[in-house]
Amino acid sequence: GDSKGKGWGKAWGIQNLFGKGFGGDFGKGKGKGKRKTDPEKTAWIGGLPENEASVERNKALVEHLKQAGECKFVKIGKTGTGCAAFTTADEVATAIATLNGSVFQGVAIQVDVWTKKEEA
Repeated sequence: GDSKGKGWGKAWGIQNLFGKGFGGDFGKGKGKGKRKTDPEKTAWIGGLPENEASVERNKALVEHLKQAGECKFVKIGKTGTGCAAFTTADEVATAIATLNGSVFQGVAIQVDVWTKKEEA
């Protein structure tokens, strides 16, 4: 029964991963896992230059969006689009109302409602 031992090892590895991943510090880690985005508290961001994604730009964008409320984090991909998470749905509405079309680093950005795309 060698295979049984191996199977258990794998199961344990997975347990450990989940144990760490879902600890008390959830959200603070640098995990690449998909964070559960709450559509009501998330704004869609677009209009940024493609292939210029950087941590620096994301941080600067967080500061820009803080004009509307408590922006927790921004994730912009290579396509120049992404999302921004706020603490309340009201802040998202404010961000859309006040910052859609605002100029960030020389480009007019789009801020819109986050419509949940169903991912298979």
